[in-house]
Amino acid sequence: MIRGAFNRFRQGLKKTREGFVDKLQGLFGGGKVRLDEDTLDRIEELLISADMGVKSAVAITRNIEKRLKEEGGEATLASVLEVIRRDVQEILMTATPKLKPLSWDVEDDSGPKKKKKKKGAGSTPGEGVGDVPVPAVSDLRVIFVVGVNGTGKTTSIAKLAHMLKQDGRKVLLAAADTFRAAAVEQLQIWAGRVGVDCISQGKGADPAAVVFDALSAAEARGMDVLIVDTAGRLHTKTNLMAELGKVARVIRRRTGRDPETLLVVDGNTGQNGLSQARIFAETIPVQGLILTKLDGTAKGGIVVAIAETMGLPVAYVGMGEKVEDFAVFDAEQFTEALFAGWSAEQEQEPEE
Repeated sequence: MIRGAFNRFRQGLKKTREGFVDKLQGLFGGGKVRLDEDTLDRIEELLISADMGVKSAVAITRNIEKRLKEEGGEATLASVLEVIRRDVQEILMTATPKLKPLSWDVEDDSGPKKKKKKKGAGSTPGEGVGDVPVPAVSDLRVIFVVGVNGTGKTTSIAKLAHMLKQDGRKVLLAAADTFRAAAVEQLQIWAGRVGVDCISQGKGADPAAVVFDALSAAEARGMDVLIVDTAGRLHTKTNLMAELGKVARVIRRRTGRDPETLLVVDGNTGQNGLSQARIFAETIPVQGLILTKLDGTAKGGIVVAIAETMGLPVAYVGMGEKVEDFAVFDAEQFTEALFAGWSAEQEQEPEE
């Protein structure tokens, strides 16, 4: 286990760990406790309070009851934590998508179909050219970042750009959230802080046109990664698909493949964040999540709830204000950090 990443997880999950494990420790009082229905109900409530989700909480509690019966119906804090730790890690490592796979080609069928524009008939750059083969941008990774306003989308893009740059990648940003003038300005400021370029136009510009220009710039400059910011409005599903789908299809026509779509979810919002994630994932293709602000919440268990109810993998986690407070999500590191310091084995320093 890499020490730096582990320590970031451990620090970021401090409030969740204290809010959950400390209360569990208070329940046991340093000795053995009989696992009667009242005790099991209290354990289940603590799991739910950490936002691990009702389904996960019930399943874990039943496993505690089942696995510890051999100890005569009594358990210690360490034995219960070990069951929870193993179950949490298994949920995170075996999660599979629960939602029907979607395509950017899904169209609104609530009204008459629009006729396709002919090439050059006032179309957005990259639109209406499906019959004209376009050379693919060589090995360009396009990351499409979506999510509602206030989730930490802009800062997550900057942190991701910084992390990729530290790994030796050449990164370019595209300010395609043109609905809010402040969004473009914020992304430009962050781009300057982390030392990457940002392609942008004015407020109200067509997002697809911005991305078309960014793809051209990425190709001309030999970029490795293009990260696209998008409008953070959660309105109707039809409009959401129409807005984002247009941009995604421009990316496909230029690169020969769909973008890698990551959804930003605020860890502070708990079950509300889970509801937002479900709306997006039921509307547009989402490959993974960026979970933000874990350091400011006692409900870091939302990671478990997302894995259990939706099966969407968490790709990255934000755990602080600095650009370095961002890490690739690792289920084992997350689990060990969540329960760090509660057994002799876990108190040992992680290996390099």
